[in-house]
Amino acid sequence: MNSPGVAMGRRRFMIGSVESSMIGCLTSKYLLLAGLLCFVWNVANIHHLASLSLVDCNHGEDFIMAPRSALSPRSLPLPVASKTEKPESSCNSEYNRLTANKTPGITKEDLLRSKAWTGNQYRLNKAVNALRDGNRPVVAVVAGGSISLGHGVEKTYRYGERLERWMNDMYPLENNKHQVINVAAHGADMCSMAKRLNVLYSDLSSRMPKSSNNEPDIIILEFAVNDYQGQDHMIQIDHKTSVFFDGFRELALCAEVVIYSLLTKFPNAAIAFLEMQTANFRRKTGALLHMGIAQHYQIPVFSYAEAMFHYYFRLIKKLEEMDKNTYSFSDDQWMLDGGLGIDPAKVANETPIASAILPFPHGCAKCRLNYIEPQFRKGGCKSICRFLEKGNLIPGAKLICNEKDGPFPAGRNECFVPFFAHDEVHPSALGHAIVMDFIVDGLASARFRVCNDGFVPAEGAMPLTTFVAGSFDDLKVRGDFLWVHDVDRIFSRWDELKPIDGRTSEGFKRYADDPMKQRPGWVATNEKGGESVTFPIDLPPGQCYTVYVAILKSYSGMGTMQIEVKDFGDNKDGSAAVKHTSSKKVDGLWSSPISVWNDVQITEDDTLGCTGYCEVTITTDPLVQGRNGNKVKVLTVSARRCSATKKQ
Repeated sequence: MNSPGVAMGRRRFMIGSVESSMIGCLTSKYLLLAGLLCFVWNVANIHHLASLSLVDCNHGEDFIMAPRSALSPRSLPLPVASKTEKPESSCNSEYNRLTANKTPGITKEDLLRSKAWTGNQYRLNKAVNALRDGNRPVVAVVAGGSISLGHGVEKTYRYGERLERWMNDMYPLENNKHQVINVAAHGADMCSMAKRLNVLYSDLSSRMPKSSNNEPDIIILEFAVNDYQGQDHMIQIDHKTSVFFDGFRELALCAEVVIYSLLTKFPNAAIAFLEMQTANFRRKTGALLHMGIAQHYQIPVFSYAEAMFHYYFRLIKKLEEMDKNTYSFSDDQWMLDGGLGIDPAKVANETPIASAILPFPHGCAKCRLNYIEPQFRKGGCKSICRFLEKGNLIPGAKLICNEKDGPFPAGRNECFVPFFAHDEVHPSALGHAIVMDFIVDGLASARFRVCNDGFVPAEGAMPLTTFVAGSFDDLKVRGDFLWVHDVDRIFSRWDELKPIDGRTSEGFKRYADDPMKQRPGWVATNEKGGESVTFPIDLPPGQCYTVYVAILKSYSGMGTMQIEVKDFGDNKDGSAAVKHTSSKKVDGLWSSPISVWNDVQITEDDTLGCTGYCEVTITTDPLVQGRNGNKVKVLTVSARRCSATKKQ
């Protein structure tokens, strides 16, 4: 579009030319005829000049509005210039090829929202280049909790499997295949990963192809939900969570340990956070603390939560306005084309697009049990009404979610959100497809910026300071645990937490105390106290080790305990004199409304609390007056090398 100054300059130049031409006409032999002709020519040019300044800004230079001239109140409209179809660039063509199979109804706004933090794109672009070059198999690693593990969803529909298929479909190799290694585990959070980085590295080295040089190309970290939930002993899913609870700094430190270790261990790998969200909004996520780490270390963030839940809130609001007792919708609100204006018959069977209230996949849909693992199908799909009821998001309300709850209005339907299925935590098969869409778009967009804009991201550098850790040395040692024994499997390889024979009292037993029997621990509940259990730590002698015991911390029913570490140095049978004893009184109760796995440091970095073989004894205290329980739950015993930096 021409600026006003340019348009005025052209107007003056052309009018000047008109005046010169008029003078020429007056000196002509045929004065009368020439004057008449020049007058007609002049009016036409003025009319044309008036039209030049009226360009429609909404359509750009190619779209010119009909002129409105003071000289011609009834001026005829000029023909509108037609837009010429520009040929699709090779960059657009490649982006469209890579993203062609995304879920119907995923909008440009969804894709934009999913890029919660761009970060440094150098490593991401490097991973895409490795796929494009086709010289070797590309390896992606998925680390996270039960969401990444694909809880409740048939294996073929999980986002890790989808991503592997996408890599091989888009960038096929002649005699090999790209690979996604899934190291997710039920209940895993950033702290569990920070403690088991050496286990993870050992496991990956045995599973990656030789051509990878023991380094994955992409690492996706999905821990947002578990970083604020952890292990809860009271009910299966406890929604009493807060953002800035007592252990917030420790969780942030765990995340920083993981990111720093991965960045230094794998200098070429593209690392990205994947932020998920549950359908219960009382249950907070770790997105806040992850974003701080991401910005400090320039790590990209893909956010399913940012992309999908703004429409989810709108859907709930619309349902509430229609019927706040059932959160249902009427039969005549179904849109068989999903509100997308496409033929449902042309959509893959995997994605039925019928939707109500809002366009697919943001509206209400039908329950699709066939994509749920058989063991969870009996419970059926869960509706928005059920999510609101279970999370007590409408206090005091008696909701009627279906016929089982009472008289359900005729001609109305439960609203099932297509990206949730059997519970409010884990994505459905469609939810996993959408997660894959956002990851793929992140990769394809990184390539598009380089191809189309000539943008070549600069290689990142480690920041000059830490985020929450005392020093970079502190980060190194906290990511280098040499002894980690767990009560249950975390990630792919584990060492079981077993007490020394004959050193367990009758009241300490290993069992799962949650309703689903999925979260075991060494548990004691005797209100008189005095129950004890002793675990060994056996490491090379002559070095300083810092000892940790992970217990359950919660807000109700918990007791206190004494934890003692005896150091025998190089004497494994315990017959020699104890070289050093460290002890700490630990309380399993705190005021924060959250129940989580909590790592307690027992020996100090500036004290030789363990120098080889050590024994860790947990002894319960009697019930504290005024408390409603005396539970002690032990989950992990671990040790790392002492830090050169003294405790701050």
